[in-house]
Amino acid sequence: MGTSMLGAWIESGTLRPEDILVAERDAGKAEAARDLFGVAIGGVSEIGAECEIVILAVKPQDSQPVLSELTGVLKSSQTLMSIVAGLTVGAIRRQLGEGLSVVRIMPNMAARVRAAVSVFTVDAGAEEPDTIGIKNLLAAMGELEEVEEKWMDLATAMSGSGPAYYFYLTEALENACVAQGMPKEMARKLARETLWGAARMIKETGIDPKELRRAVSSPGGTTLAALSEMEKAGFAEIVVKAVEAARRRAGELAQE
Repeated sequence: MGTSMLGAWIESGTLRPEDILVAERDAGKAEAARDLFGVAIGGVSEIGAECEIVILAVKPQDSQPVLSELTGVLKSSQTLMSIVAGLTVGAIRRQLGEGLSVVRIMPNMAARVRAAVSVFTVDAGAEEPDTIGIKNLLAAMGELEEVEEKWMDLATAMSGSGPAYYFYLTEALENACVAQGMPKEMARKLARETLWGAARMIKETGIDPKELRRAVSSPGGTTLAALSEMEKAGFAEIVVKAVEAARRRAGELAQE
């Protein structure tokens, strides 16, 4: 995720490579970021001395060791942006100090093509964070939505994990056509472009997805036959259970 974010910021001109310092526990990954983007690499001490905004972009299971390294290093004038699923503002504050400004965000994989939606919540510390600068960083990756922190785990389940749901549906459509004899590349293109077009219609027309679905579902037609099979299989209930499982897991990660 960190690599996708870096790419979006540099390619959009929001940040210059010389504005960025990467601190990575894996030396190989740090060198890869330097070679790919031309950014500087350093350690925790440099972060504390040089960075206005510090971005915590690690897996949940790796967050505590990194927070321990940052303890006593960050100043109240700095802002910490965390993309760690399930890690609450309170947990960060307990580790790093109450005076620190914390921004909890959940972008998604589409930041790689600057088409992400980033949900975020801002909790000011001793000093008011640069919210305009923060929003500019998020806008460079795509859309943004500010929410209360109570919605962050559900937003993680929806928009954070959401791209995987679309990838899975694309894969299933492709496989369904291949199973009936369609060449794989043709099936992939049709699945990909169909989903892209449908998503674009929802966004650009502003029409309720339910109304769009009804508009394409002619009585006795092929679409209605397909949707009937989906309903028999409990498609909507499966989606509800999937989102709930992801939301629940986000909450569990905060306890591990």
